[in-house]
Amino acid sequence: MHRLIKVLISLLLFATAPAWATNVMLIQSYHYGYDWDKSYIAGLEKALGSDYTLSRFEMDTKRLPPREFEKQADKAFAAYQAEKPEIVVLGDDNALKYMLPRLYDEPISIVFLGINSNPRHLLAEYEGQAKVTGVLELPLFVRNMREISMLLGKKNIKVKVMFDSGVTSEIAAEYILRQYEQIRRSLGIEINIANAVTFQGWQREIAATQSGGFDAVIVGLYQTLVDSEGNNVDSNQVLSWTNQHVEVPTFGFWDFSVGKGKTAGGVVLFGESQGQHAAELVKQINAGADASTIPIQIGRQGRAIYSASEMERWSLTPSSRWQNID
Repeated sequence: MHRLIKVLISLLLFATAPAWATNVMLIQSYHYGYDWDKSYIAGLEKALGSDYTLSRFEMDTKRLPPREFEKQADKAFAAYQAEKPEIVVLGDDNALKYMLPRLYDEPISIVFLGINSNPRHLLAEYEGQAKVTGVLELPLFVRNMREISMLLGKKNIKVKVMFDSGVTSEIAAEYILRQYEQIRRSLGIEINIANAVTFQGWQREIAATQSGGFDAVIVGLYQTLVDSEGNNVDSNQVLSWTNQHVEVPTFGFWDFSVGKGKTAGGVVLFGESQGQHAAELVKQINAGADASTIPIQIGRQGRAIYSASEMERWSLTPSSRWQNID
């Protein structure tokens, strides 16, 4: 009798477990402690719901030196082989760059998100069994320039755009330069892009903004900065120091850089919306769509957000289009 009860309980547990859930594996370029990753993972999990199981692997390439990237990719591939997912999500540029050469001939579907570079060349080079689609993430440079110009009440403004030296920063900077060449005459805006390797180099660039005649600073990405000994500098420390020492209004391209003690605002990209967008593609694939027939898409347009306390600090009044997040 006891044995029969145990069997019945086991069958009941099996029946209530989501045995039908689709197995999805996320390979992150970075790590969960990075605000962008937290945000897009939340979007993925919320949109996928209980019909999917989501496992994760962190390549941690914001904090590890480039010489470790191939080793991390090998570990990620070993995790993929152990997990045997039906769909793989590749988060950000390094995951696509290092994992597609390992996954392209696997019998899976791949969805990428957070990609700043044009993936066409990489996809053409590594064409195999895997079916690939995804979502691009492009900084909203032109919209930011227009909004900042109106906010400052000046037509001809000079803006310094700050980035670290990471792969995503290099790609984003190249994209911004191409955009700048197209709009600099019509908007009458001068920009200078600085890619800092070290925190000390970043500090020098920030300290020289006012003397350099800049009207504003846009803080791009800053998570790969290192100290004098080559150790990764905490991103919150970088943002806090910048806020305390900058002498002109600061703005951001990403939502995690805006807020009290951070930058004043910007037309920003949200990780959560990237995650939700990628989840929609996963659902289409799970419903029977061939991933290779789903067009690569541009992430949904960002929103203008601001910190009331930071705007007050610079005596700036955003329009009603901007949303206060304080």
